[in-house]
Amino acid sequence: MWKLESIILMDVTRLALFILLGLCVFCQAEDKKPALRYSEDLRQQAEKGDDDAQFQLGDCYFFGLGIPKDQVEGVSWYRRAAQAGQMKAQFNLGGCLHEGLGTEPNLGEAILWWRRSAGQEYPPAQISIGDAYLFGKGLEQDEEEGVRWYQKAADQNYPAAQHRLGNCYFNGQGVRRDVVQAVQWYRKAAAQGYRPSQKALQSLGDDGSN
Repeated sequence: MWKLESIILMDVTRLALFILLGLCVFCQAEDKKPALRYSEDLRQQAEKGDDDAQFQLGDCYFFGLGIPKDQVEGVSWYRRAAQAGQMKAQFNLGGCLHEGLGTEPNLGEAILWWRRSAGQEYPPAQISIGDAYLFGKGLEQDEEEGVRWYQKAADQNYPAAQHRLGNCYFNGQGVRRDVVQAVQWYRKAAAQGYRPSQKALQSLGDDGSN
């Protein structure tokens, strides 16, 4: 979900689509774990204050996993977990607030929650802040600051951030245009199986080898 990645170009006319990709994916879809489904045991854990269970219950409601889909209820559980410091819930809550899913849109609050998640070194939140800076949605546009946030996540070997850095170097956004650097970042992400970078390399006639 929300995996609508641009291969190379990231122009402002495609801002709405890019912001969706900028949120990456919700954490439930991102984690490679056994399929999550609603259970009464999970709900009981959440009601007792287990913030991981609260986050997971939020996923169950938001995505309709074993229970009728209810984004408003999902956001409510994300918020409870986020307030307890659960970084993935903070990220998801920020995404919901940014796009007005299950709640009224509030860009300022979205950025606040992303910053809290990013403060725990969570790469999806770091690149979401980078996206907001790069395109000036929720934050004053500052392409160099956007690149700095992408770098934070890329330094954790997070492929979506590596791909974004590749885009920035290819387009000269926030950095001097440098196709060689762009290819190097695309290769790092492609080596992890990140398809947008693999496609970017194909479009540049690069086989991904060092």
